Order: sequence, then C-alpha cells, then structure tokens
Amino acid sequence: MSNTTLLLIAIGAIMLAALPVAALMKDFLPGFLERSAGLDQLENRIYVLHSEAQDLQDRVSGAVSRRNQQSSEKHRLEGDIRRMEKAIADLAEQPPLFVHEVGEPSASTSKYTVNVSREAAAAAARANGERAQANPIWRYTNIAEVWAGSFEEAKQQVETAFPFKLGYQKSFQKAGGTAAEKMVAEAQARALAEAKAAMQ
Repeated sequence: MSNTTLLLIAIGAIMLAALPVAALMKDFLPGFLERSAGLDQLENRIYVLHSEAQDLQDRVSGAVSRRNQQSSEKHRLEGDIRRMEKAIADLAEQPPLFVHEVGEPSASTSKYTVNVSREAAAAAARANGERAQANPIWRYTNIAEVWAGSFEEAKQQVETAFPFKLGYQKSFQKAGGTAAEKMVAEAQARALAEAKAAMQ
C-alpha cells in the first residue's frame, strides 16, 4: 500500500472516531458553557458582595469612632458636672459674706473697702435709750465698698452709713486687701467661671 492510501485510511479512522466524540461534545459542551457563564455571574456577585461588605465595614468603623468620641465627650461633661457640684457644695458650706455699697462709682471716685461689724447687743445704742434691732446679717462677715473722692470723704460716708453710736465698728482695709476682700474676689471669680462654663 502506498503512503497516500495509508493516509486516507488514517483520515477515515480519525473521522469515524471523531463522530462519537462530536456527539458527546454536542451533549456536554452547552452544559459546560452554561456552568462557565454561571461561574462568571458568581464571580461578579462575589465582587459586588465584597464591595458592599467593605462599605459596611467602613460605616461600622465610622460609627465606632463617633461612639468613642461621644463617650469621651460624655466623660468630659460628667467631670465638669462633678467639679461644678463640688464648687456649689463648697460655696454652700462657706458662711455668707454681705457687701454694702456706699456712694456711686464714677471716674472721679476711688473705691475703699471697709470691714464693718456690729456689737451683738448694740450695747452703746441701748445705753443711750435707743432701741436697736438685732439683724442676723451681723453674725457674718460684712464689708462696705465705699466710692469717694478722697480717704477723708470715704471716712465721713462710712460714719454716716454705719454710725458708731449704733454699735458699728469699722476698719479700712489696706490696698493689698484683707481676708474678707480676698474672699469676695474669690467668690466673684468662681461665680464668673461658673457662669462662663454654663454658657458653653
């Protein structure tokens, strides 16, 4: 047999063998292609789900961050409230301080601070036959802020407002201030700080 005949016989055998393979492929190939398309859809769906999961994770991280920030703010506010409550309790425990104003503040006047007290029974007034009423404010610290053009004028104003014959005792404070004046300044500073804190 010649080579051409052998080649033709081989081609015929291959074609005979290819017919069943083609029939099998006809049945198998559409299912395979369908499964392959399904895998592509699954891959696309997985990609979308992964993107959504990443977005949700970012949102959760943002919510956790906001919660931590709010928790920190809450702790800060609770600390401020505790400090204010303590300041209020401290002020409530302090004895009252009464401040009397004498004269009118103006550009031509200076402020003089005077410690004022009154004899408990106002013995001097009773000795003169006057009836002196005991006012409970004199059990505590009293100061007078006197606005006057000079020290002598301030002394006269104080004597007029708080006469010795009615049992008043007066002493001018030095420029540096006494304990009562410092107490007033501290109370004013605390009240101002609390007012500012309440406005914030």
